[in-house]
Amino acid sequence: MKKVTHTQTVARGMTRRMFLKGTAGSIAAALAANVPNNFLTQGMFAPNLIRQNNTVVFAIQEFAQEAIQSVLPQFEADTGLTVQFEGGPVSGNDMLTRYSPAFASGTSPVDMFSDADDSSPTFMRAGWVMPLDEIIPQETWDDFPPSMQDHIRGFLSIDDVPYRIPHEFAVGYFFNRQDWLSERGLSVPTTWEEMVEVGKEVTDAENGVWATTDGLIKPALLYVYVAYLTAQAGGKVFEFDEGTAEALQFLYDMIHTHKIFPEEALNQDYTAQNNLYMGDKVWFMRQWPFFQGVAEDNEDWYAPEKMVISLPPAGPAGSKSWIGGWGFSVPTYAPNPDGARELIRYLTSKEVAPELAKQQGFLLTPRYSILEALADSGDELIAAMGMYADNDVFAPRAFHPRVAEAQTVVDDMASLFLTNQASLSEVLEQGKQLIAALDQ
Repeated sequence: MKKVTHTQTVARGMTRRMFLKGTAGSIAAALAANVPNNFLTQGMFAPNLIRQNNTVVFAIQEFAQEAIQSVLPQFEADTGLTVQFEGGPVSGNDMLTRYSPAFASGTSPVDMFSDADDSSPTFMRAGWVMPLDEIIPQETWDDFPPSMQDHIRGFLSIDDVPYRIPHEFAVGYFFNRQDWLSERGLSVPTTWEEMVEVGKEVTDAENGVWATTDGLIKPALLYVYVAYLTAQAGGKVFEFDEGTAEALQFLYDMIHTHKIFPEEALNQDYTAQNNLYMGDKVWFMRQWPFFQGVAEDNEDWYAPEKMVISLPPAGPAGSKSWIGGWGFSVPTYAPNPDGARELIRYLTSKEVAPELAKQQGFLLTPRYSILEALADSGDELIAAMGMYADNDVFAPRAFHPRVAEAQTVVDDMASLFLTNQASLSEVLEQGKQLIAALDQ
């Protein structure tokens, strides 16, 4: 069985230690008495038979579709439904661009979709997605630990009414080429300063080999990395404060001053980033957990020592990485709402969710049922989740009521600075003004 593999976030008000106190194994051990039987062999979950509109159109990113397809035969047999997949957008901005026009006109091209933290507040406030409090049973909500409840009440709810249910809860992990580092007698960098020091020693720009990189293309991806560094600097990225300034300056220096980070990353997405790493062109990098599965699927290249997860290099505020998340929603104008309700209940049930998480980290959350199912898996990401929790790495995602627009402000201001079109002081001042305009 393929190991757990992964994108994107915690809600306002969540403390760092609230997320998954202790390791996944310790939580799972405490829940051993509540282990569910294997639904695939026992047939525990029995959806309702749907007698009309026999197709449910489900939009989710393509890399997660294979895992979901593996659990659909029982669902389709019990309901008489056929699930039709569409490729889902890869960012919240793309979600808004693709679906807002249809939703605003009172229609929907899909019955169910995977939605990001940075787009769902807009869909919820506009009334474009259904409330899930009466669709998802309480036993499913109770399967989420206390560390998830603020997240659910924040980015996934309005007035404590949920409109989205998490299927992914990810943090940017720091992957490194331990094989290369060991050969050179080098250690994994533990601070920003060490990342620069090691980076200068290992970068070979003439041959396209870099210490580190990321996907920084707009929209959204540049924001992700700036927010990651800002958390390490102790700043609040939407306030364009001193911590944000330190983060922007550090990224600028990695690209332009120390030249350990390719400038081309400003035009690259995560696929390009991953290809560089698997093309033996990058020594260490931040990436969402889905990369574990991407790398393992590249059987000709993959080896565990090429994918060692360590703590993020610490900035002024320590070793931090903000948490992100995606979740399932049902559009208000879904063509087949009954089928969508059955599908979302089925995929998020305590019997089915662990089977999905075993195959694809984009379908992994720290639910009791999932952690119990994976407790003895020896999976790198489950171990990393515990290590990050034990070392107080998790930082809350910056919240803004108009989060997608606020992220665009960060994207645009960071881009101006990193491409030498404006000074740091200019982008900080303009950024504050643009965020203030969103608040009016």
